[in-house]
Amino acid sequence: MAVLPSLATVADLAALLGRTFTTEQEQQAQALLDQASSVVRAYVRQDITRATTTDTFTMRRADPVLHRCSGMVTLPQRPVVDITEVKIGDVVSADWWQDGSDLLVRGWTWGLPPAAHRPPQVTVTYTHGWDPVPGEIQAIVMQAANRVIVNPSGIRSETVGGESVTYLIPAVGEYLGVLLSKTEQRVLDRYRRTAGSVQLRSR
Repeated sequence: MAVLPSLATVADLAALLGRTFTTEQEQQAQALLDQASSVVRAYVRQDITRATTTDTFTMRRADPVLHRCSGMVTLPQRPVVDITEVKIGDVVSADWWQDGSDLLVRGWTWGLPPAAHRPPQVTVTYTHGWDPVPGEIQAIVMQAANRVIVNPSGIRSETVGGESVTYLIPAVGEYLGVLLSKTEQRVLDRYRRTAGSVQLRSR
């Protein structure tokens, strides 16, 4: 699987902070942005950046009255920008249309092989994601990375005059690196994928 790019650049972070990084600081900033990007992607279950992917899914039955089709697949990466090829089994099909993130197959006889024995496999090549990355996602990535830069020990309040030190993870007293705040999670919830088709393979 290809390595996904960071959702924000070192130059973006430097501009936000109004500072110039040394070479060593640039390397640290890039590592933290990579980590923050991975954390955000894991939370929303999306690649986010624009890409073209070929995935294979199991077709599911559709309500012929509600969807006016025989079968459907929900594409997991969003937003779906374009669908360039659809194969049912190993045969290229043009008998489909797109409705948001759903691929709807117009006609399919479920009583005949291979659908009689198992649901058909649908291979879809589609372009998805944002270009550019939404500004609020970039901001969250930079905020999460910057928290580690300015507070590498993860301390929420330092000891002053005999007061105890409180850590971000008070129950275990350890710092786990880049984390998302509850507020940031609420912002990201609008991008989060909560359900979708079962992906069999990606190539």
